[in-house]
Amino acid sequence: MVSEKRSFFLPLLVLIFIPVLALEDVSAEEILFSDDFQSGEISDEWTFFGDPTSIIKQDKGNPAPCFCSNGDSMYGSGVCSRESFSIENGLVVQCDIFISCHPRGAWVDAWLLMCDASQIIRGQEPPSFISMNFGFYGELNWSAPHLQGVLGQHITGQQIPMIIHADQWLNSWHTYKIEISPEGLCSFIIDDSLLTSHQTLLQDSVDKIGVVLNGRSTSWGIALHDNILVYVP
Repeated sequence: MVSEKRSFFLPLLVLIFIPVLALEDVSAEEILFSDDFQSGEISDEWTFFGDPTSIIKQDKGNPAPCFCSNGDSMYGSGVCSRESFSIENGLVVQCDIFISCHPRGAWVDAWLLMCDASQIIRGQEPPSFISMNFGFYGELNWSAPHLQGVLGQHITGQQIPMIIHADQWLNSWHTYKIEISPEGLCSFIIDDSLLTSHQTLLQDSVDKIGVVLNGRSTSWGIALHDNILVYVP
C-alpha cells in the first residue's frame, strides 16, 4: 500500500520569495556532514532501505556522478545517514535534486527528510520528522491527473498545503534546503528563496535527527540527488 505521505489533494499554496543564506557563506567549521558521490559509490556512511536498492548514476549529476534512490512506481527506496545530528543549536540540511518525467507519466519523486534518530531501524524507511519532496504526477496518476510538478513540505503533527503545477522545478537541478533555527522555526527553501516557515511543535521531543534521501524513478522519468550538506546555520 502506498503511504499517506503520497496523497496530493491539498489546496494550492502561494509562494513567498525571500533571499536567504547562500552556500558560499557557509564556513568549513560549520559543516557537519557532506557527500557529493564523486567516489562513484554509496559510502558506508549510509544505510540502505527499500527495494530496488539505491544506486549511483555514473553519467548524471551536478556534476556527475550522483545518487539515485531507484524506487519504483509503488514504493520508495533510499538511504539513511549512520550519523545523527543535534538540532539544539539549529540545523540545515540541503541537497541538489533533479526530477524529469514524461508529460503523461507519474510516480516519479525525490524526498529530503529529517527523521527522529531514536526511531531509526536499520534496513527500514524511518518515519519522517520534517521533509521536502518534489515529484511529477501526469495522466497516469488516475486518482488526480494533471497535477504536474508537485512540491510537498511536511512537519510531523502539522498539515502544510502542497504546491501544485510547480513545473518550474522540472528538468533541471535545484537546491532544496530545510533549516531549523535554535528557536524551533522550520523554513523550507529552494534555490535560496524561502517558501514557507513554521514553528516545529514537536522539537522538544526530538534530540537528534538522521538524514534520509528517498524517492522513486520509473520508465517515465528519473529522480536524482547530489551534493548533500548538513551544517549549523
